[in-house]
Amino acid sequence: MKKSEAIQEKLQGIASKVQENKYISAITNGLIAALPVSIVGAIGGILNALPIQGYQDFLVATRLKEVTPILTMVTTNLLALYVVFLIAMKFAEAHKTDGVPAGLLALMSFLIITPLGNVAESISAFISSNNITLAEGVVPTGSDFLPLEWLGAAGLFSAFIVALSTAKIYVTFKQKGWTIKMPDGVPPTVSKSFSSLVPGIVIGFCALALRFVMLLTPFGSIHAAIFKIIAAPLANLGGSIVAMFIAILVAHILWICGVHGTMVIYSVFAGIWYPLQMANLAAFNANEPIPNLVSMSLFAMVLFMGAGGTVGLVVLMIRGKADQHRVLGKLAIIPNLFGINEPVLFGLPIIMNFTLAIPFIIMPLLTLLIAYIGLVTGILPYLTGVSTPLGTPIIISGLLGGGWKWAVFQLLMMILSYFVYLLFFKIADKMAYEKELSAK
Repeated sequence: MKKSEAIQEKLQGIASKVQENKYISAITNGLIAALPVSIVGAIGGILNALPIQGYQDFLVATRLKEVTPILTMVTTNLLALYVVFLIAMKFAEAHKTDGVPAGLLALMSFLIITPLGNVAESISAFISSNNITLAEGVVPTGSDFLPLEWLGAAGLFSAFIVALSTAKIYVTFKQKGWTIKMPDGVPPTVSKSFSSLVPGIVIGFCALALRFVMLLTPFGSIHAAIFKIIAAPLANLGGSIVAMFIAILVAHILWICGVHGTMVIYSVFAGIWYPLQMANLAAFNANEPIPNLVSMSLFAMVLFMGAGGTVGLVVLMIRGKADQHRVLGKLAIIPNLFGINEPVLFGLPIIMNFTLAIPFIIMPLLTLLIAYIGLVTGILPYLTGVSTPLGTPIIISGLLGGGWKWAVFQLLMMILSYFVYLLFFKIADKMAYEKELSAK
């Protein structure tokens, strides 16, 4: 046996054992079940943000611009709601238990632990931060609302915890018989509803207790606690290339664990990297030398294919043995070429996929390293600070953001992505193909 094949077999064995874990399997299957939502969200993102001025003018003139954001708003921006239901359902089904009540109770728990916003307080904060003076006697009013902040990808890690813990409690109650048993002759639908009542009450009060405990902390909610605890150690790194390297490394480790790593890093470093970008843009407009190597522009250029640099992976998927990979690859390739790779992250999925974790983490680090070498050697010019809109196609974004050399850089990184993912995708594809054969 060749050495590469031996390594491949060993990695496949490890990956198989990890994926057989019922908790990880539930997360994986739940994310896969949410694939239609991810795909619709990606298509909606392209339709809404396609950076062609004539197209955008058409959307505004026809009032289509008022509805095109809705696809993304009710899919990607609410992804945690779909996922928390599906993961709990898949976990219960893996234990030979009805999954729908588990999913509903998980959704209920997730909403309980998610903090509400208040319209009046939000308006008052906006007025105060912008030094706006209201007429005498005018007081902002409004009721509570459920903000989108933690309902999308930012709330995924919380969704995993809630879904698995809720489903575990539900399954335990069902297996132990700690439920209300209805007499014979009662319709099955009614009987199932009452059998879920006792675990539902326990789960609801547990979620409420967690919400109350978090209110007593400086964080306010479990969502904010997860983000702030992760972000706090990163805040002191500063604006060096080492800081960006560590930030990207941490971001992608968090992605594998189900935390929106890009958002965590953005929230920590935006205040450092954006001023550097603005200084570069001011120097460019004044026809002066660009002062800063590190900026938000460099961060965006490293992640031009989305988290993990997944274009090469999608190309591999199109040519894969497993039907599921080929179909998803064909659906995901166009969004990925526009820098939108949620269908791959959530549909393959890459989250909690320890077979693809290594290339997913390595690829953006290699991209940053090669970009840094190109910058310090003068092969690549310093980025001017010109921002490209979300949805700008790959290569064109490099051309607009840094010139033809950066466009070539993006093309080379896409090729590199193919080879970085190659060995690991073969393992994942073989496992998926064998499962499909056994199912047939």
